[in-house]
Order: sequence, then structure tokens, then C-alpha cells
Amino acid sequence: MHKLVQPVLLYTRKHKLLRAGDRVGVAVSGGADSVALLRLMLEMREEMGLVVSVLHLNHQLRGEESDLDETFVRELADANRVELISRRCDIRQHSAKKNIGIEAAARQLRYAFFSEILREDACSKVATAHTLDDEAETVLLKLARGAGTR
Repeated sequence: MHKLVQPVLLYTRKHKLLRAGDRVGVAVSGGADSVALLRLMLEMREEMGLVVSVLHLNHQLRGEESDLDETFVRELADANRVELISRRCDIRQHSAKKNIGIEAAARQLRYAFFSEILREDACSKVATAHTLDDEAETVLLKLARGAGTR
């Protein structure tokens, strides 16, 4: 077991984030943070009695690169013998239709995808990974909008 798994297990148990029998969909973009989260969840699944699936949303923003990310995530799921639930969406179209920025459109469709997975009962929990850069970006965005943390 990787040395990072133990503190994550302790934190997860302490805060009752997961319990035996949970079907956890791990959001995997193909980036380092989400792949690291998947690897942690895979190591934790037997210890905690979890069923792990991979969730991937192809935003179709980077053409062939987006498709290569999807292929990578599919191969990662196959290699680890876990279910892949994957969708494609047109972020640019949603952005134009809602008159919002690309990032906001991507976030809306990503959360809608996760909500759909939970409503369909394909998973009972969704795990997402965020790096410190993601957190800093959120704080800066809120400051720029003039909105507080509430």
C-alpha cells in the first residue's frame, strides 16, 4: 500500500466520508490530480469495501487532444478492471446558449453529469480531485467577482 493511502484512509474514516458498500464514481479527466485520486481510491477500495467506477466527461474543447484524454481514461479504467461511465458534451455550444464563459459552462455540464450519475443510481458518491492551484483559482475568481466565500 502506498504511504499516502494510510492518512487518506484515516481522514476518510474520521469524517465518515465513505462507508462499506458505497459505489464511488471517481471523476477522471486524465490529468495528474484525477489519476492520483483514482489510484488512491483503487488502493482503498478493498480496505473500505468500496465499488469504484471511473467518470469521464469529454468537453470536446481541444479537438484530438480531448479524444486522446478520453482514450487514456478508457484504457486506465480497463487496465484496472473498473467500469467507465463516459459522456461527451459541447461546452462551446452550452457557453454560447447560456451566455457564460467556457469555464463556467464546463463546470455546469460537469456537475450536471455527476448529478445524473447519482440520480440514475449508477454511483452513490462522486469523488473529485482539486489541486492547490484549483483552490487558488476559486479564491481569485470570487475576489474578482466581489463575492465572498458564502
